Amino acid sequence: MKCSCCQKELIRNLTLRELFFPTSLRCYHCEKQFTKIDQKTACPGCGRGSTPKLCQDCHIWQQKLGFVLNNKSLYQYDEGFRQWIKAYKFTGDYRLRGAFVTELEQLLKIYRTYLICPLPLSKERFEQRGFNQVSGCLELTKVSFAPLLKRKELSPQSEKTRTERLLMEQPFLLAVTSEKIRNQKVLLVDDVYTTGRTLFHGAELLYKNGAETVKSLTFAR
Repeated sequence: MKCSCCQKELIRNLTLRELFFPTSLRCYHCEKQFTKIDQKTACPGCGRGSTPKLCQDCHIWQQKLGFVLNNKSLYQYDEGFRQWIKAYKFTGDYRLRGAFVTELEQLLKIYRTYLICPLPLSKERFEQRGFNQVSGCLELTKVSFAPLLKRKELSPQSEKTRTERLLMEQPFLLAVTSEKIRNQKVLLVDDVYTTGRTLFHGAELLYKNGAETVKSLTFAR
């Protein structure tokens, strides 16, 4: 059996629990690479770890837009996660998309009544990369998802400063008719929650077109 992250052969013996109740099996090195966020002590607005009450950033969003995203994130955006996202997203090692598929699948069970929508890439970025890094991970789960949004041709978020991200214009358009989302619950999925601006843009557009509830899930915060 191979490590779900680096794809190297696992050399340790599997426990009975791992055999009958499998999780994303990672080797010792890769397991140490990710730092899980305890959902019980995370900010209820953005998912920031060790912040059990609504953080200052979320209070600002609440005052500005009238809502927060109730975001949940799997891992801390630390050096270990940065190494994974660099190899997967920017270097293009598509095999790494299964690094935490089971953990992702388990968290998605909370949203069984939601329409799952990965944040889209621009056409130019998709052609450069060859895949959507979020859809790639979702495809390995047993959860269906749909492209409810499409992206305008703007400069990538990774090239922007924090201030530039917060001032970014609305980057999305609906990819479906408003009837498809009216009175629906929607879960936006992205790889990293940084300022939250991109996710809030998506949520604003969905609410404007009749969505009942919009929440978000990211791989890291």
